Amino acid sequence: MVLAQIESNEFAIIIILAAILWLALILTALYHISRNRQMGFSVKALWFIIILFAPFLGSIIYLIWGKNKHF
Repeated sequence: MVLAQIESNEFAIIIILAAILWLALILTALYHISRNRQMGFSVKALWFIIILFAPFLGSIIYLIWGKNKHF
């Protein structure tokens, strides 16, 4: 019984850490979008919408591809 409880606690910690990293990824992408002065409002709004509807994938795509592009 104690062994199952330890495994359950470890699993909960892994889930919590993954959620924190996921949130940090999304917030980092949104921060970069809001601070980018080279993007027009419509492009920023589009990226915000993409990240809101597909948070994980949208954030990764923006940080890899969109962050350094000039629109």
